[in-house]
This record gives sequence, C-alpha cells and structure tokens, in this order.
Amino acid sequence: QVDVAAAAINAMESRSIILVVDAGSSSVRCISYELLDSDSRNSSCRSEEVSTSSQPPIKAIEGMSHSVPMMSVSPNTGYIRIHEVLDAIDLCIDEVLRLLRQTITDESYNITALGFSTFVMNLVGVDEFGQPLGDKATLSYACNRADVLDTCSRIERTLSPDTKQSLYQQTGAPLHPAYALPQLLAFYDTKDSDNAHLSEKVHQWKSISSICLSRWTGQSHTQIPISYSEASWTGLLNFRSCTWNDEAMSMLEKSCNLDVLPSLSDFDRGDILADGISQHSHDGTNNSYWNRWPELRQSRFFLGISDGAAANIGSKCGSLSTGDDSKRRIAVTIGTSAAARLCLPLEIDTNHNHSDIVVPFGLFCYRVDKSTLLLGGALTDGGSIIEWARSLFNLQSTESFTECLEKVATMYGNRCSSSSPGVTMAPFLSGERSTGFRVGANGCISGITRETSSIDIVYACLESVVLRLCAIIKLL
Repeated sequence: QVDVAAAAINAMESRSIILVVDAGSSSVRCISYELLDSDSRNSSCRSEEVSTSSQPPIKAIEGMSHSVPMMSVSPNTGYIRIHEVLDAIDLCIDEVLRLLRQTITDESYNITALGFSTFVMNLVGVDEFGQPLGDKATLSYACNRADVLDTCSRIERTLSPDTKQSLYQQTGAPLHPAYALPQLLAFYDTKDSDNAHLSEKVHQWKSISSICLSRWTGQSHTQIPISYSEASWTGLLNFRSCTWNDEAMSMLEKSCNLDVLPSLSDFDRGDILADGISQHSHDGTNNSYWNRWPELRQSRFFLGISDGAAANIGSKCGSLSTGDDSKRRIAVTIGTSAAARLCLPLEIDTNHNHSDIVVPFGLFCYRVDKSTLLLGGALTDGGSIIEWARSLFNLQSTESFTECLEKVATMYGNRCSSSSPGVTMAPFLSGERSTGFRVGANGCISGITRETSSIDIVYACLESVVLRLCAIIKLL
C-alpha cells in the first residue's frame, strides 16, 4: 500500500496535500488528496479524454487513507457515542499522517488544509471547559425516543396550522423527532433527576466538527462557531437569513437560556481557523496536538459541512459543479440512511424578504453555504434495513448474503414479467422522515404466506427503499 502511494506522490511535482475527515453514522475516515496544478490537471484531462473544466483540482492519493467502521449513533435513542467518535477521528488522522511520513521521507510535502463533513443532525452538549458531557447529552437525526415523540406531538397540538407552516417554510424542516427543537425541549423539560442534573451542566451545544476544531487548534469552544450547513440540519435555522429562527427561539427560551446555542458562520470562515494548530491552548496549557500533528501547525482548517451537502457537490450535483445542467442534477445516496437531493442557488437574505422558494411538504430545505441551498428528502433507514434483514435471517457471512442477493436478482427478473405484488414493506423501522414525516410511524411487511422465504423479505426491503426514494424524486 505504501509503495503504491509513494510512486503516486513522487510522480507529482506539487506536494500540496489536503486532508478530509468524514464522520459518518457507520464509519469514520480520513482521506488525503493531492492539490493539482494546472499542468497536472491538463495532463489528466488528456489521458481521460474529458474537458479541462470538468477536471477537479484535487486527486485522492492511493493508499493514503484510513477508516474505522463503527456505529456512531445508537438506533432509536439517537444518542451519539461521542467519545468513541472523537477517538476514531483522531485515530484516522494519526494513521494517515503516519502513512504520509513513512511514504514521503524528505518532508517535502505541505498539508495546506483540512476539511470536515459529518452526519447530520448532530449536536453535543459540552461543559464550561468544552468537554462533552457524554452520550445522553447528545442530539441526532436518528432519535425516535418516546419522550421526544411525546414532546413533538405536544408541540403539534399547541401550534396553529399557520404557525407550523411558517416554521416549516422558514427553517425548511417540519416538526419531527429527527430535529433539535423537540429533542432540546425534551432534554430540558424532563422530570428525571439525573437528566435535570445533566442539563444544568450544558454550557453550550456544539457540532462534532466544532468540538474537534476547538481541541486541535487550542481555541476556546465558545470561539468556534458551527457552519450554516450543520446548523440548518437542526431545524432551528432560518435558511433564508442564516440566523436562528425567531419562532423556534421563542419556544426554546421557555426551557433554557438561548446562550447554549453556538454562534453561526459559513464553513470557510478564515479569521479563526487560518492559523492551524497552536502550541498552547487558550487557557495557557500545552496543546498536545502541537507535537502529535506537527504537519498541521500551519494548515488552514474549515468548519464542518453536512455529509449530504458534500455528497451532492462531490458527485457534481451542486451549484458549485461545472456544466450547464449541474444545478438540475439530483444526487441519490444510500448508506446507513438514504436521500435524494437537489442544489439551488440562493444568497443570504439579510433583509428578511421572502424569496420565491416554497418548500413542498415532504421535503427539507437546508443550507450548503451562504449562496447555495439543498432541497431534498431523506429516509432514516436505507442500508440499515439490509443490515437488519441480514441479522434477522442469519445472513452475516459473505457467502450466505451473496447467495441471497443472487436469488433476489433472479426474483427481480421474474417479478418484472408478473402482475403479482408479492411481499411488500413499509421501511419505517426507525420512524418516518420523508415524505410523510409521521411521528412514531412503524414499519410493516404484508403479503406473507406459507411460501414466503427470507429471499422475499430481503427483496421487499430493497424494493421499499427504492420506492421511497422514488417518492422523494417525484416531489423534487
């Protein structure tokens, strides 16, 4: 692996390297990219017979990456395994830097920047010293707990239809347990003594990326904002003005001090993250990362953006892409969850004028950055449904699962020429987000007979995810 990477790097004149951290719900990884000069890009374009304008300015360095498979979020409770996630992020960077040091022995490379993408929503409660308060002081998109469901239903009953519609059109998010408002209200309004004691310790809510950046750079956690991208996935941000939504704040301030919410910024804010790792932390103590990662002392850091936004832009389905039709491309992604999304241009509206963008019910609308929106829909269960089926039917081995998929493929061919619906499934094992956003929805399998086998169920699982994605795409 190292030999292949060494050949790839040494063949390039420029050695400006970018590290990218991706904290996902099923794995954490760090990938290194070579920043290409114009000659390298033109040469690559000629070899691949594509236009120069479509060639990206970076190229992944083969062998210079590291991944840690893990379940970052607990199903149903939605609690983030925050300490495990933070340790995995550091480990991934450790390993990539080790590979780079081992490969490029003359130290002629320069890590110019580090970018960050994370699963969203994620918010982590930290104490006055910026330290996470544990799993139970975390919020995530995967929450389906009974107390949050009850809180969400209570809000639904309290608000008028006009207020709910106004909140939806301003934040781009419906009232749902996957968002921060019901989770925060449940966290602060609980009568449980242990949780009440925990809520008193929360000094501020931060994103995973902002916690990492504070630790690495040595800056106080209060100095590191979260990006518009991460903030909009909380359902608390007015996506038009990029400020915390007034109606959501009026509900939240009855339960907690609004100072617990982080400050906001675009992901590329340069005045706080341009100086790399500091030798000393803000409190005067030595910063352990100074000696641990000397290559990042002069690197430019960026705030985190959502993995969904990164997926669209990286697959040339964003307004940052080239080509006349790039803004009309829909990106479909299936990982642990699943989604279909479309980028739209919209600058920040500081005058709070209403733009002509209306969010169709069933979809969300978030910020990518200060000039771009992301319209789409998501399923909490995508690939996770297949993992559930594999566990249910003891298909954990590669051989048994491969055999099952081969039979599913054969069944698909037969179904295409048959009018019989067979076994069908509503894939709401962890509740429903798009397109119905029904609070407390459950999954359902129908059409079972004595002849039904595990192959039928796996087929129904795959088919159900595709059909739900099709419903989202039709709305887009």
